[in-house]
Amino acid sequence: MMKKTVTLIYLLFLTCIIGAQDISFKASAPASVARGNQFRLIYTVNAQPSSFKNPSFTPFDVLMGPSTSSSTSISIVNGQMSQNISYTYTFILSASKEGKFTIPPAEIVVKGKSYKSNPISIEVTKGNVTATTNNTNSQNQGNGDNLSQPANVSNDDIFIRVNVSKTSVYQGEQLVAAIYIYTRLNIAGFENMKFPNFNGFWSEDLENPTQISLHQEYVNGKLYNVGLLKKVLLSPERSGKLVISPAQATVVVQQRVQKQQRSIFDDFFGSYQNVTKNLTSPEVTIHVKELPGTKPLAFSGGVGSFNLESHIDKTNLKMNEAFNYTLKLSGTGNLKLVDIPKPKFPNDFEVYEPKITNAYNNKGNGSIGSKIVSYLVIPRHYGDYTIPGFDFSYFDLKSQTFKTIHINEVSIAVSKDSTQSANAVISEFAKKDVNILGSDIRYIKKDVGTLTENNHFIFGDLLFELAFPFFLLILLLLLFLRRKQIKERSNILAMRNRKANKVATKRLSMAYKCIKNNNDSNFYEEINKALWGYLSDKLIIPVSELTRESAIEKLKEKNIDETLITELNETLDQCEYARYAPSAVSFKNTDIYAKASKIIRSLESLI
Repeated sequence: MMKKTVTLIYLLFLTCIIGAQDISFKASAPASVARGNQFRLIYTVNAQPSSFKNPSFTPFDVLMGPSTSSSTSISIVNGQMSQNISYTYTFILSASKEGKFTIPPAEIVVKGKSYKSNPISIEVTKGNVTATTNNTNSQNQGNGDNLSQPANVSNDDIFIRVNVSKTSVYQGEQLVAAIYIYTRLNIAGFENMKFPNFNGFWSEDLENPTQISLHQEYVNGKLYNVGLLKKVLLSPERSGKLVISPAQATVVVQQRVQKQQRSIFDDFFGSYQNVTKNLTSPEVTIHVKELPGTKPLAFSGGVGSFNLESHIDKTNLKMNEAFNYTLKLSGTGNLKLVDIPKPKFPNDFEVYEPKITNAYNNKGNGSIGSKIVSYLVIPRHYGDYTIPGFDFSYFDLKSQTFKTIHINEVSIAVSKDSTQSANAVISEFAKKDVNILGSDIRYIKKDVGTLTENNHFIFGDLLFELAFPFFLLILLLLLFLRRKQIKERSNILAMRNRKANKVATKRLSMAYKCIKNNNDSNFYEEINKALWGYLSDKLIIPVSELTRESAIEKLKEKNIDETLITELNETLDQCEYARYAPSAVSFKNTDIYAKASKIIRSLESLI
């Protein structure tokens, strides 16, 4: 105990007598990088700054940063005391075009005085250049720190998993997929993240946190910090084995690097260095079973536990008086995907478009709540009417059988409105009544004019004989064009191929409207749909089989230039990054719009 007290007093004494040191503010980065590659730009200062101002990184794209770290050490060599303080600011950049560029100095303020770093010159080349910070740009050499190389990050120290609530489900049954990161290290940030595409599933995001909250959990006897990256509600669209592709992420972790020991105090101090680690989760296989037995005619895809009720606010009313007919579907299951049957209203009823109210919550095991469809109906003629009953069928998960709910018929008594004039009543007649009146009533003409006999017939006219072959030829031409049109429309894939550019252009115009309305989240979603939709239609790849690998393989088969494929990959990555990490986006949405438009125009001219 006495020994520890003396050590602490000695350390306090050292911090008091260490004098001020010269401020050193250095920048380091690779001298050359390949276009499209990521690299680190690190600013290091040997004092604690009160403020830091980064320069303009144009034409480089900022993917992440700044992430900060600090370290402090005290050493005694031959009776001479020295203190090493290091603050670092790390940026992850990406080179988007070739050439030689200079990044201006950054600026810091230490104790009220301003300092600038050295400028950085970087050459962006075509080839694959391995970026290393230990090169001619590094201005932080010779500081006497002799740090050892960090050890490799173990797969047991940090990994990601896709956890599912069920691995065996019926077609249409809901399950939840949650993507978690497990770590025993300090995470400094994420450089890249790619979530599964959930092919074969209908999906809806439940949670997509902007900040990761960690909780502790034991895995295989080891304690990990666990953070949720994304949670998705899934519903399989077909039976068989469906594979959830791996989630991928590149994380930056802080790893302690021990200095070469030069005094007894070096055991108390060390440095931390940022190390990247590529993580890939295992594939997850979901076994989807077909619904057993014969599907009822009234089955519309509902899987779960449901109850359907009908309600009408009036059954006795006057003509032209409105009433509401409401259907309420409640329970647990795939509520959003279920179609409630539409009642067959009498022809003399004017029915407006229904109002649909979704009042359900997506929970851990699926959707629970209700879906309400309300019809506004106006009888246009008096009389007694009946709204027929109908059946609604769904697959019950508890009993694993189909169940049918019957909605009873409703009788409506519509009386004549005596306050309306006869003209008003006639104007509200149904179309069939108007037709009967038009055939029964003829007005008497008192003055028919002069009657003359007309012996002229068009069939014997010379003009008719000359025009007949001409009109016959036009008729044959129209029949030929119509047959050709029917044949073309029968080939759905060919039609999708021809209309791919038109559909993509509409998506791009919607994305441009999002730019004007400053709606970034919808902008990147529309750009993503425009690119993926164009690839699916133009390359004739079904949506269920559309992946980035399949699309690139098709493009290569069509001899598309590698540069254009790379640019397509970059744009898709940027859209995904912007959708799932919007707070770290530094590139402009106008640039993404221009790149997406250019890619689609180029592919349209080449394919």
